[in-house]
Amino acid sequence: MRRKKVLITGISGGLAHQVAEMIPQNWDIIGVGLRELRPIKDKNIEFHRLDITKNKLEDIFRRRQVDCVIHMAVNDNPHTPMKHRHHINVVGTMKLLEDCERYNVKKVVLLSSANVYGADPNNPVYITEDYPLRVTQTYSEISDKVEFDSYCRSWMYKHPHVSTIMLRPCHIIGSQVHNNLTSYLRLKYIPIPLGFDPMIQVIHEIDMARAITACLRYNRSGIYNIVGPGELPITEIINIVGGMPLPIPHGVGYSALRALWALGIGPLPAPQIEFLMYPCIIDGTRFQEDFHFHPQLSLSETLRSTVLY
Repeated sequence: MRRKKVLITGISGGLAHQVAEMIPQNWDIIGVGLRELRPIKDKNIEFHRLDITKNKLEDIFRRRQVDCVIHMAVNDNPHTPMKHRHHINVVGTMKLLEDCERYNVKKVVLLSSANVYGADPNNPVYITEDYPLRVTQTYSEISDKVEFDSYCRSWMYKHPHVSTIMLRPCHIIGSQVHNNLTSYLRLKYIPIPLGFDPMIQVIHEIDMARAITACLRYNRSGIYNIVGPGELPITEIINIVGGMPLPIPHGVGYSALRALWALGIGPLPAPQIEFLMYPCIIDGTRFQEDFHFHPQLSLSETLRSTVLY
């Protein structure tokens, strides 16, 4: 009996590495990444160091009968020039999905983000998957992520014969994750907009890896929000991770963040201050019910893991 094959793009990243660790033993893993892959215990991975925007990617599909693609080669680094991010996140994804169609891949798992909904004072208490994507109204710097999400959604509806699952997780944190929120929470003195204390949702990298690998077990398609063990006000989160909140008037904070970011030493791009002022709380019920998923780590364990790096 032929063993099934899963192709993981961006496998050199911390989260993708943990996903590879959790892939069931009855699957063969093909990994693609720009950096060398750290060894994974008890896993024999066929690794290719390449850029997904290059034609060499198609060679893998041509030579291997890929059953599933888990697409995690998405650049979330806001320091990367927009033109380069767009090339990776949008053009690279378009090419990957063309290969999936051409070589009859049966399942595709795509990693987006709940940030595409945007933070807004008029957001509902819990945002469901059919809510409009409004982030570019205040944060145009991640328009590539919205374009990525929109293209993937359109591709999914055009190819109903493929089990396509697009995940929109809340903030992913942990010792192996390096993103805007983890950089922010690792500061000793943590600036917060004066007079604001929004609820923030987080999920541990291990629970997120579990959610991604759960997609292998079910023949479903759709868009799914992914949530962790709960939400807390940002001031309580700062308390748990051991930081010192530093309230700053909004105008001053925005200007300071913009200046620090321009110097390459800021923890956040200035427009992301919106997520420290207004809510973006998602409803993860649909994924929990369809994939029988519940996070294993508590909120306290999840938050404390952020500073253990």
